[in-house]
Amino acid sequence: MALPGNVLTLYPEGVTDALSGSNAPRGSMALLSDLIPDPTTRHLWQCRPAAVVLNNIALALPGSGAISAILNIGTRIYGMIASGTFAGYDQPFCYDISTNTVIPITGGTAANLPRSPPTGGPWTPPSMALCGSQIIISHPGYFGAVVAFGAINTLNQNALTYQGTNTTPNALIFPPSWVVNFNGRIFFLVNPPGQQSAAYMSDSLNALSITNANQILTFGDNLPLTVAAGLGLSNQLIGGVVQALIIFKGVSAIYQVTGDYALGNLSVNALNAATGTFAANTVVSTEKGVLFMAPDGVRLIDLNARVDDPIGKDGQGITVPFINAVNPTRSNAAYNAGLYRIQMQNGAAAGNPQQEWWYDLVRDLWSGPHTTGASLTVPYKNTFICTLQSDVVGSKLFQSDQVQTGISTFVENGRQLQWQYQTTMFPEDDAMNEFCTIETTVHIQMPPTNNLQSGWSSGWSSGFGSGDFSQMQFKFIDQNLTALDTVSVVSNTAFGSLWGVFVWGVGLWGGAADNLFPRPLQWHFPIVYRRGAILGTGLSSAILKLGEVRARVQSLGYLQPSLGSAASRAFILDQSVLGGNSALG
Repeated sequence: MALPGNVLTLYPEGVTDALSGSNAPRGSMALLSDLIPDPTTRHLWQCRPAAVVLNNIALALPGSGAISAILNIGTRIYGMIASGTFAGYDQPFCYDISTNTVIPITGGTAANLPRSPPTGGPWTPPSMALCGSQIIISHPGYFGAVVAFGAINTLNQNALTYQGTNTTPNALIFPPSWVVNFNGRIFFLVNPPGQQSAAYMSDSLNALSITNANQILTFGDNLPLTVAAGLGLSNQLIGGVVQALIIFKGVSAIYQVTGDYALGNLSVNALNAATGTFAANTVVSTEKGVLFMAPDGVRLIDLNARVDDPIGKDGQGITVPFINAVNPTRSNAAYNAGLYRIQMQNGAAAGNPQQEWWYDLVRDLWSGPHTTGASLTVPYKNTFICTLQSDVVGSKLFQSDQVQTGISTFVENGRQLQWQYQTTMFPEDDAMNEFCTIETTVHIQMPPTNNLQSGWSSGWSSGFGSGDFSQMQFKFIDQNLTALDTVSVVSNTAFGSLWGVFVWGVGLWGGAADNLFPRPLQWHFPIVYRRGAILGTGLSSAILKLGEVRARVQSLGYLQPSLGSAASRAFILDQSVLGGNSALG
């Protein structure tokens, strides 16, 4: 005979800021930390793969320090790194992913390299853009009109050269704060102190030349220009796409530039939104428009140049971490294959942690917070290349995948990844009363039981981590995050593999998965609550999958101002079930 109550089913759809499931989209979760959507099944989640080291640039450039900029061109990553040769300055580097080699770049000296920026606090991030054979570099460490920016000549791929320079015959009057390629020209965003900010345009396919003094756009005041990105505009009159450049100011305005200087049809229009961004490295172009972190959340400028409302506003997703971002200029983001991942420091969370949030444009959902801790990220093929804040020296390049593969690992820069899976507070009905649940299940595919923790070889643990992946805890928590009860869920299958003992071809290395099944959470006593949620934690692995939560919930028909401890809650329920109600007063 079934226990009394109605079955509440929560399908994990994505993360929300909402404090209650009653006021959030169906399936909203409070945490999906280091969990990503399973590609096979809706509402099913698996563990995020760890970022793995591609190369330590300092091995080829001894004494190098923090990487301050990266740009992907083909199979090569270009960037700026704190120099081991010229102390206090950044120098350019080139890493070829296909050959796993660092390509020398000659020409850098203490006279033409930029000073290294601070590794913390607000900053103007460097930027890099390709025009013709020249990679143009803006950097806060460039120091004057003679050396206003840097340029890497890539014409000879095997003999890369660098110079610190300025445009000729018309020179920039101040080092640019951002560079971007638009219509085959480099647009230099220049913010001279006490003067009008402007965008200077190089000649077509010649980034080092500005032939005419009027190759310049101004924007009405001296508020600084922060960043620019390309946007393909839908053309409803003649069909197809018209290219545009979107230029941002801090919090005051966004401009759309179309046309070209040579054609005499340059046009500047302010978009109809009094917003902007200080987070230059969060501005990315996608097939749906330009995404960026505004002061009130992540926004999209769509293909009709409309600035949408914050994605996830009013508890429909995630906005609070971005509203409370510490040092927005340090935030960074990248987009690839339908995924926008954005790293920031969350001033609204205890301890102001570094967090990365992933917005899936295909599924229209948020996940996170992820613990990658990226300081810079760029797309590459169907994955991402990044630098990590946990890299003490900061000279390593990592590959961070957005989906699991057959070689995915779950140890990131020496740290075993751990997942967190938390529902929002259970939806409440219209009754003013306490609730009770005794039976709760979670759909889980579990790794096999590991009884061999102490016997694992260093080779195994270095790739997949150590600990018992089958041991996971689930808590029923109240509105104060106090655990009313805690239970463990253990796999029914054995691990069965030990290095040096396992015989290849006889069985499955790592043991067989305990396949997806509604696992009961065996609470130690009936859970009485007014507001409650389920929190699960465990070690990340390739086999783990997490799905829907089901709880049989009984409305108890009374309201208790303060229930105190979990034991007193159980006592109250016992009395009410027995019909005495003596504990209710």
